[in-house]
Amino acid sequence: MSKRIWLDTNVVLDVILERNGFVEEASELFLLHEASEIEIFISTLSLANIAYVVKKHGKNPSIVISGLLKWINVTSLDRIHFEKNVNSSFRDFEDGLQYFSCMNVKNIEVIITRNKADFKASKIPVLTPKEFLKIVSH
Repeated sequence: MSKRIWLDTNVVLDVILERNGFVEEASELFLLHEASEIEIFISTLSLANIAYVVKKHGKNPSIVISGLLKWINVTSLDRIHFEKNVNSSFRDFEDGLQYFSCMNVKNIEVIITRNKADFKASKIPVLTPKEFLKIVSH
């Protein structure tokens, strides 16, 4: 059975935008997904943020989002996520929404982000791509 992981927006953008110093590790996560070793989840908020950022970088957001929709699992956000976030100890509003959307997915083992500090309130383990890859390679 594959591990279920939650990817923060920054990790997905590392691959799409081929961010120097980050694309290699982030790409390895997608290769693990392709090999059915992990199952990747993101939220609709990530899709909106990704569309916005890639357009600013000269990419076609429709093509990018279409590709993601064919490949990874996407969860929705609704009012309850916002209510929980407003009453939570998450300092970063967007990451709080990501977290509460993530909590709706059964058996998520880890949240993967480059910004662990914003997920201090998480009850789910939070790792960087590098930390996660180190664990799965053993």
